[in-house]
Amino acid sequence: MRSFIACALLFFVPNSPPVAGIEWQSSYELALIQAKAEGKVLFVAVNMDGERANDRMAKEVYKDKVITKLAAETVNLVASNNTHNTGSTCPRFGTVSCVEHRQVDQNVRKHVLAPDKNGYVVAPQHVFLDPEGQVILSVPYGVSEAELEWCFVTAIQKVNESFTHKLSSKARPPARLVMDGVIAGGGETAHPPMTREEALELIKELKKGRVEHKQEKIKRLVTADEPEAREFVTTTLRAGRASGGKRGAAPKDRRGELLRWIGVHSPPSYWEVAVEFISAGEESVRKEAIVALEQLGAPESLKDVSKHLGKESDPLIKKNLYRALGAVARDDRRARGTLIKRAGDGRDELLQANAILALGLVAPNEEVDETLREVLEEEGEDAQVAALLAMGLTRNEQWVEFLQGLPRDVTARRRSSAIEVSLGVLKGAPLSSMEELVMSAGGDHIPRARIFATSVKRTGGKNERPKRSAGEPDQEGEDSDDGLQNF
Repeated sequence: MRSFIACALLFFVPNSPPVAGIEWQSSYELALIQAKAEGKVLFVAVNMDGERANDRMAKEVYKDKVITKLAAETVNLVASNNTHNTGSTCPRFGTVSCVEHRQVDQNVRKHVLAPDKNGYVVAPQHVFLDPEGQVILSVPYGVSEAELEWCFVTAIQKVNESFTHKLSSKARPPARLVMDGVIAGGGETAHPPMTREEALELIKELKKGRVEHKQEKIKRLVTADEPEAREFVTTTLRAGRASGGKRGAAPKDRRGELLRWIGVHSPPSYWEVAVEFISAGEESVRKEAIVALEQLGAPESLKDVSKHLGKESDPLIKKNLYRALGAVARDDRRARGTLIKRAGDGRDELLQANAILALGLVAPNEEVDETLREVLEEEGEDAQVAALLAMGLTRNEQWVEFLQGLPRDVTARRRSSAIEVSLGVLKGAPLSSMEELVMSAGGDHIPRARIFATSVKRTGGKNERPKRSAGEPDQEGEDSDDGLQNF
């Protein structure tokens, strides 16, 4: 058996000269053999052509020095169904041929990912498997170098406790981290993101007017990370004709529905679209725009979110701005200080709770940790529940021991439930398991489907949906108020 593995691994080494970046292996089956023989993590990167987040991963993130160094500790596969040339080495990824990474794509779709009924999967997507081929963690959609660094280190340490790597100051868990599974189906859309050529062609069609299935086509357009697409969608929203309507009928203002759809499905660059409607006259539209900004999580929107937060007087609007601030602030010291100050101010319990929840979204920080502990000691029950949930939202395992040491009071059911659900998430439960409690603590009426995505556990090549917390709706036929099903 050992001689077979040794021969297989020798065959497994690429003949092409190495290029800068991650060294990809050429076979899914042999990668599994190598990972098991060497007791290593198997890293799978799913990529596609013609979309900016995918292009950035291939051209920048996979060639980052820190990521390349960490990938030297793992066995690595890249899955792409595109053909870039007919030679022995793919110019996009290097070390493997296009025939090889296309074959890898077929295998990971079958054994690792969870395609929807049309065969679509999320790309980019990154999956870390243990030496037995079981999923440790995954992240759908694009991630930064700092987020992927955190994923590499976390996955490797799950397999090798003696692995030491000092995380950079910017390293942090991705907001859309999925532990112990992969995202269900093709993600939030029934189609892959549009290429530039497809987007421009669709814009031409939509501009002609009287387009059949206009709503569905606009929903497709907002997946395109192109300036022309953002301009067209912004113009549509300004006109208040987000989804058209029956001929001869009075136009229905469905801007809120489109903004919600953008928050769930669009690339982060669509913050440029959503930010304009923070100042829309209708309260419902304003709320949808702010929650969209929170879900898009674009750091570029920080200045606008901060500006509107300082001017806003309506607490039902302002509480969402606090959450958006936490999602887009990341390492910003000033924004973090704003949230910490509000977290200690109990004059308005709703604003306080949302500022505390937002602290669970910022980058790890000692001052934030201390604030959450102080809230548990000094503030009221609503604030305490928010702080306990924020600890879960951080996805930082350092909170496990702290939460386990807290007393359980049977008379304080909300507090006890928050402890249990946060512990579950920190130990690997899907973030969706805490959605109900977070919405209750924040006084939310708009769901954050992009943040609380449903995952699938992969077991022996089969899909197994995770158990949901009490009161959480089933994915199939759930009673949704998100306004997207009939958009």
